[in-house]
Amino acid sequence: MKVFFTSKIEGEISSFHSYSFQEAVEKTAVLDKKWKKKNSEPIPLDFMISNDKGEKMYSGTYVLGSDDTTNIYNHICLKLMQLPMENEQQETERDILLQNLNANTPASYQMNLTELAKQNTVKTKGWKQLSKRVKIFTCTLASLLVVAILSSIVLATIATSKNNALEEANVEVAEVKAIKTIYEKGITGDVNEAISKLQANEKHSDSEQEVLIHFLLSVKNYKEAVNETGKENVSILASQIMQLHGIEELKSFQESYPSSAGEFEIAYHSEDYQKAVAVKDVLMTSERYKEKGLAYLNLDQLDQAKKMASEAKSDVLNKKITTYEDLDQQLTQLNSQLEEEEKSKDKDEEKIKSIKEQRNAIIEEQNNI
Repeated sequence: MKVFFTSKIEGEISSFHSYSFQEAVEKTAVLDKKWKKKNSEPIPLDFMISNDKGEKMYSGTYVLGSDDTTNIYNHICLKLMQLPMENEQQETERDILLQNLNANTPASYQMNLTELAKQNTVKTKGWKQLSKRVKIFTCTLASLLVVAILSSIVLATIATSKNNALEEANVEVAEVKAIKTIYEKGITGDVNEAISKLQANEKHSDSEQEVLIHFLLSVKNYKEAVNETGKENVSILASQIMQLHGIEELKSFQESYPSSAGEFEIAYHSEDYQKAVAVKDVLMTSERYKEKGLAYLNLDQLDQAKKMASEAKSDVLNKKITTYEDLDQQLTQLNSQLEEEEKSKDKDEEKIKSIKEQRNAIIEEQNNI
């Protein structure tokens, strides 16, 4: 199962990038905690889930930092359980999707679906048992509240002369919906048709431009992708090609359209870390700061790795640096023990052997970070 976000959070979640469902769950869970800890404003993220064949399974909007949910899996499960089912067929389809979601979610995040279903049944029964009159009153009250809220918003907007801002917001919403529709068509249907539809427009919004370039790269139409970005901006394509097609395809692209970013990506993913950190004038992104930090870490250049971590603002990199430092301290202690033991008049060969084995294990662990 794959997740595609059509919204993005700079340095955290990329739009139009394919995440495995497990990765999306873990990423949104970490971000949700961070958002709530900082008491940050919740952010809506539009997304779509597809199977391995690219067929659409589900789409919706996950609100990061919302009090109601803790991650994208939790959000979808709650939404599915709240949806009214008209017949057994719909219930079966919903249950199959829930099982698929559960199977692709790390155990520590999985919900008790049986318990969730029971809770939902109780709530549904409670609603059904209300008299018709009470239901009408409840719905009427809800409608009045909505009208009141909308009226307040309109009055506040008029009072603060924000009509233009409201119009701009409506245009943005319409634009997002339109681009989401085109993107879903491209993912689940004919990519070339989606490309033609986008290229038919004389002017593109930033979102449309991103989607068009993504589709052109996905069908390996690099010439058109470069025309869209401009040769001076070819660096921005390197990481996308790496994600979509792998290192061999990036090498081929680099021959025709060389860039420092392409050189860096190839060196890093080939594990030639010395070459990677030596590449100059690389267009840096949060992801590349993280990669360069990991490269420095593999070269045992801890201070440089920390500098990259401060730029990347990456929990993953910070965690690896902390682990590396802990292992380094253990290694220092073992080396000290080994030196003392070898200088001792009464050498304990078994102890020396044990210390060396521990030391080698730590060195190997450091190399695998």
